[in-house]
Amino acid sequence: MEKFRQFGDGGTGVNPFTPLWCHHKASSLPMRLLKAVVLVPLGLLKFCVFATAIIWLILTELLCKLLSPIPLLRRPIHWFLNYAGCSMALLGLGFWFTAGSNEVADHRRLKILPPKAGRQYALDAKRGTIVLANLQGLTDVLYLGMKLCPTFVFPAADGSPVAFSILGALRRAGARRATLPPGKPQTLAEIAETARSGWCPVVVFAEGARTNGSCVLAWKPKTFEGLESFEKPCGTALVALEYNKFGAYTPHHTVGTAFRHVFWMCLQPFHTVKTVWLPSSDVAVAVRGKPVAEQTALLRSVLVRMLPGAVEVDVSADKHTEFMAYWDADQKRSYTKPKEKKK
Repeated sequence: MEKFRQFGDGGTGVNPFTPLWCHHKASSLPMRLLKAVVLVPLGLLKFCVFATAIIWLILTELLCKLLSPIPLLRRPIHWFLNYAGCSMALLGLGFWFTAGSNEVADHRRLKILPPKAGRQYALDAKRGTIVLANLQGLTDVLYLGMKLCPTFVFPAADGSPVAFSILGALRRAGARRATLPPGKPQTLAEIAETARSGWCPVVVFAEGARTNGSCVLAWKPKTFEGLESFEKPCGTALVALEYNKFGAYTPHHTVGTAFRHVFWMCLQPFHTVKTVWLPSSDVAVAVRGKPVAEQTALLRSVLVRMLPGAVEVDVSADKHTEFMAYWDADQKRSYTKPKEKKK
């Protein structure tokens, strides 16, 4: 939209935050009534499933805290219960099929050298492995929580990494405030080492704010300060999540509260997600011999290539908070309502 140009990228013109559903044309009145009769009861049922899953994840977190002194026992129990809770939550949100949506990236498309040895399995993120991912909403946390049961990392306002459990990550991913205040001084390498001792990988949402899937926001250098190399100590993998971009409401959460986002997702019949993974063996070949700053820039470019039609933008997470405030004010003036179909 023209009025949101100030929040777009100056070089590409891409606006990372404009919700996709604002371009969806409203249905006719009879169709809307039919949808209400069919979808509202189903949506309420799905919302109850989602709420039950969140309660499950809360109880799982409490149980695993009691088992924290015994990592070897805690890890399989945590993974199993976490998988069940995240699967249930995704089902409630309308993701009916998630098992067969993972594929390994094509190194030729990504313009990187292939590994000399055999390639790893897509989901092979060992304990302590750093997994860099794009961020579009709380469904990213649920999906990667189901697949990896990791420690999650979001950058603070100054770029410093802050670690979260899955419940903390869900709150963070759905928060109205895009940027975190600076937290306890801790490097990404230290977080990865703690995760390694806890037998889990680390998922890093380096952008720090949600997007509509059209780009990857700028990464802040402080997020990766103190990291000797992305090859060490346990390697780095990349994952790109791509959601459906059709329908009256999509999984991309760039405006509105988390509750409102979940409510509208539940009212849609279904959603789809596809993931492309670049294993740590491929990343190691791509970054070998380069300084960390150059490695970081390369991995961001590769992550962009893993997302069809996406581009790199110079917009940072700080712009997201400004955009949401502007959007809310604009909504009150009724300028951004979906256009009615012409009769």
